[in-house]
Amino acid sequence: MYFLDSKTWTSIVLKHAKLKNDQAIVNSYVEMENLGVQPDSVSLPVILKACSKLETIEIGKKIHSVILNTSLVDDVRVRTALVDFYCGCGLLEEATQVFEETNNKDVVSWNSMISGCTKCSWYVDAIMLFVEMQREKVKPNSVTMVNLLSACSELSEIRLGQEIHCYCLKRGLFDLDPHIGTALISFYSRLDDVLAARVVFDLMVITNVVSWNAMLSGYLNVGDTCEAMRLFLGMVSGSIKLTKVAVLVAIQCCIGSEYIELGNQIHQVAIKLGFSFDLFIVNALISMYGRKVNAESSRQLFETIPTRDVALWNSMMSIYIECGCHDEAFALFARLQSEGVRKDAATILLAILACIESAHDFKKGKSLHAYVIKSGMKLDSSIGNALLSMYSHLNCVESSCKTFNEIRNLDVVSLNTLILAMARNKLTDQARGIFFQMQQFNFEPNSFTMVSLLAMFADEPCINIGRAIHAFIIRLGVEVDASLCTALTVMYVKCGDEGAGRFLFDDFSDRDLISWNALILTYVENNQPDKALILFHQMLREVHPNSITIINALSACGHLADLPQSQCINAYAI
Repeated sequence: MYFLDSKTWTSIVLKHAKLKNDQAIVNSYVEMENLGVQPDSVSLPVILKACSKLETIEIGKKIHSVILNTSLVDDVRVRTALVDFYCGCGLLEEATQVFEETNNKDVVSWNSMISGCTKCSWYVDAIMLFVEMQREKVKPNSVTMVNLLSACSELSEIRLGQEIHCYCLKRGLFDLDPHIGTALISFYSRLDDVLAARVVFDLMVITNVVSWNAMLSGYLNVGDTCEAMRLFLGMVSGSIKLTKVAVLVAIQCCIGSEYIELGNQIHQVAIKLGFSFDLFIVNALISMYGRKVNAESSRQLFETIPTRDVALWNSMMSIYIECGCHDEAFALFARLQSEGVRKDAATILLAILACIESAHDFKKGKSLHAYVIKSGMKLDSSIGNALLSMYSHLNCVESSCKTFNEIRNLDVVSLNTLILAMARNKLTDQARGIFFQMQQFNFEPNSFTMVSLLAMFADEPCINIGRAIHAFIIRLGVEVDASLCTALTVMYVKCGDEGAGRFLFDDFSDRDLISWNALILTYVENNQPDKALILFHQMLREVHPNSITIINALSACGHLADLPQSQCINAYAI
């Protein structure tokens, strides 16, 4: 058996590194250790980097303990590699100790520690390290600036970020390195200052594909899809290499917009570039087709993908729900289960929503609840509230109460949903009790709370209680949104105080279609069909009616036996 010396092992380790085979690097170190061969200052950083990627913390710590008794302990490169290792494993305290014990720290050492703090969300520490670095008179470079800008964006430190921008301009770093320009674009974009980001982009001497992608993402972040598409088309005409990121952003710009034809062309570009099976791209395409075309187009694309992750299944379920295909959404959930796909919380939430919006199938709802329990999922506020809402829609008071008591971290939504469940089932005393319980828990009632309370008197209006709730809303300063305004209006009109109801309705500037429909229906139910039709014609000047509006208006005509007006309304619907 030949004995391999340290240099030979270093050569082997470097070859594995070239092939990006981290496991082979770690295995080589273990073999070296067994043979009593000491790694040198060249191989050790490579080995520690592999340990960090594989999260083999014990091996990394063992390397640290071994070199403490060797001359390598004073090697700046090795100590920097140790800092990188500990930061990569999320062990910031150990990294800080190694860093502080390092003598003659160079810019690479400082960058390593600053970068580690940024990656581990120690943003303030990263900035304080930079201040200390300045005191030590160590000259920062572009890597330092990129990490600092990342920390500033996370802390929303616009002023400090601008100062770093000025520093880079004064030192000439901006013109020399496109990474700084890209970091500045990301910094300004994340703080919604896309104009400043564009100025940076236009002033960059050297741009690369990452810079273009950052600018594209910046426009998408602020919802300026028009400028994003212009920039994307500029990339195409300028022969800039299109990456997955650029194509993904372009597709996302087409979701729910008027760019569906352009979206089709981008889809063809994605196929041509070999991105057709990329799950992020496919996910975006499914959303694009589902929201602007129909669920069938999304389904056809979904079926072409051989390997689907849970996010893709969730997207397809979401599209079905958005398009009103609730039974199809639940059927997809059943198929997902049969194919053994591992579900996440979003999958369960979508399935519950499909159950709520479909035929209110109690068996489906109970099976979902049973699955949540069986799978060991914690009944947190999101899943718990969804189940609570489902039982509320199914008018299952007992199941609603049981679920409410099982929810961890109850919030105002939990209490609102239970109040509504009681109100729907005319359990007014219980609903009031939950409302008082809400105040005892120091939960602040919101507009939905008040809508739920007002729902208690939908069938048996009581003007005194309704006025008391209205006074409570004013006293608490609860924001009156369209839903609450509608609930108050309907309550007053049903209780016979039409003047108060119409004052609220006429004075509210953000009336929506639901508000109009609710008041028209209330007039019909109150045997005031003439007022319902007057309101219908008033509505036509502000919003476009839907099928519910037409049905209510025709019902009013029926009460009046007004055939000509019925024919006019029917013709309007056609």
